[in-house]
Amino acid sequence: MTVKFRYKGRTFNSAQSLNSALKRDMNQAVERSIRSAASGAGARVRKTGQGYTVEGSEEQLVRFNRRLR
Repeated sequence: MTVKFRYKGRTFNSAQSLNSALKRDMNQAVERSIRSAASGAGARVRKTGQGYTVEGSEEQLVRFNRRLR
């Protein structure tokens, strides 16, 4: 018996490949929201080995936090 999953128009035969597609989409959504909040606040975002670094003045960081929520 074969189980097929459909997600965003793609068909997956294994749970492992579905899992990797879901993780990739979630990571892209988080990155998009961080970059969007930073650009609206006037702050800069850099992707580092430990995650994301947001740089800007104190006022920009406050606006970034407010927009990210």
